[in-house]
Amino acid sequence: RLIWSRYRRAVAALMGAEDPAAKRARVDESPWPCWGPGKADVQAGALRVSAAVEDAAGPGCGSGGEGGIATGISYLDHMIDQLTAHAQLRVSVRAYASEQSIEPHSNELAVALEDEVLVGLAGEALGAALHQMWSSRKHTFSSKGSDSSSRRLRFCAPLDEAFTDLSLDFGAAAGCAELNLAPYGVYPKEGRTRIGSFRTDLTEVFFKRLAERLGCRMEARKVRGKNAHHIVEATFKSFARCLRKAMDAACSFDVVGAGASPPQPRLGEKARSTKETSIDVKLELDPEPRGARGSILTGVRTLDALLSELEGHAGIRLKAECKGDRWIDEHHSAEDVAITIGQALAVAFGDKSGITRMGFAEGRCNGAHVLCVMDISNRPCLCSDLRLDAGGEEMVGDISVEMIEHVFESLVTSALMTVHLAQQATDVAEPSAGDLATAAARALGAALKECAAVDPRRAGAVSSSKGTLSK
Repeated sequence: RLIWSRYRRAVAALMGAEDPAAKRARVDESPWPCWGPGKADVQAGALRVSAAVEDAAGPGCGSGGEGGIATGISYLDHMIDQLTAHAQLRVSVRAYASEQSIEPHSNELAVALEDEVLVGLAGEALGAALHQMWSSRKHTFSSKGSDSSSRRLRFCAPLDEAFTDLSLDFGAAAGCAELNLAPYGVYPKEGRTRIGSFRTDLTEVFFKRLAERLGCRMEARKVRGKNAHHIVEATFKSFARCLRKAMDAACSFDVVGAGASPPQPRLGEKARSTKETSIDVKLELDPEPRGARGSILTGVRTLDALLSELEGHAGIRLKAECKGDRWIDEHHSAEDVAITIGQALAVAFGDKSGITRMGFAEGRCNGAHVLCVMDISNRPCLCSDLRLDAGGEEMVGDISVEMIEHVFESLVTSALMTVHLAQQATDVAEPSAGDLATAAARALGAALKECAAVDPRRAGAVSSSKGTLSK
């Protein structure tokens, strides 16, 4: 009771109206596990890299590394900075050439031969600093979503049309990395060789040296991606998120399970009226745990069922009523309901401060298995490879198959989300369109629950290396 009371008081302090640094400074005893700092210094010839990391979720800890990030390759600096927002760490990585410090925003070490040595040293120094942090406390690995036998954690982070599936295994015998990211983009067909001053093939050099010194096995696979910048950034974000997930799992802290409350109720209401439809939507992101379910009456029974699946797996309360021109067909009702629900979600999330923001989940229905990767990002995008046409079906109940993906797209883009739906292999060669739609709705709802969770350690700050989300 004492721990839980302390936890609630700290959450209330952190979710107030002050700036994030001030909120953290007022918490003199952290109600969640914190990690010790880590430092490392590595050298090769005239090049030296110094790295330091600190748990930004600790009491009295601000944001951003005191020493800053300046490796001499600006794009690499930008990628390393992803650990600040997405792993909730204070990070400093500084390079020195003949003991002269490299200035921020510099590309002076992006030259042949030196750049590969520099990138390797940066990965090694950061990995060694993270290993020191990782060794600063006892590991229990009893959190939901972790495998206590292998200590393997997974995260998928999207960036527009790209997403990377990444795992970290802290039960591996030795640190190593296996990356499958090439080609880096499709323009040209063979992929880009450089992003700014950074050679794309050095992405593997960086992570292999980092994983070796961190002492874990890392696997990263590009699932989708046509833009080289997005592919590499999605990989760094996936690493950062997976690292924080491993840190949480190692000390049995579950952000979603903690159930932190937002400073005020997150509600969304939207009405839409045209010559084709009249729609009212109300939703609660944080309903009472044992409260009544919502009421979904769109006039399209199959759509009602899909929305009910989404509601249940997201843990929200949804009321959606529609009077539409169904004497024509279901198109206008299905599309407009999805648009209105998406708009209501966007209203409920507000400025998105303090939320986990990124997450992924899987949904199953009979022989269908769908992965949903989500970012509540203000960057509307749906990418889907669901083979809804494989069975040659025209209708699922009273909704046409062609409308199913359009419903998902209308909801996602109106909610200002980035979402990937990826069909997973099962024993059933080609699941029915209805089973795929249900599995997708379940995955979408479960991913929404992960993303919408309030992380009290973020102190009401937006989870972005930009400091804000794109408008």
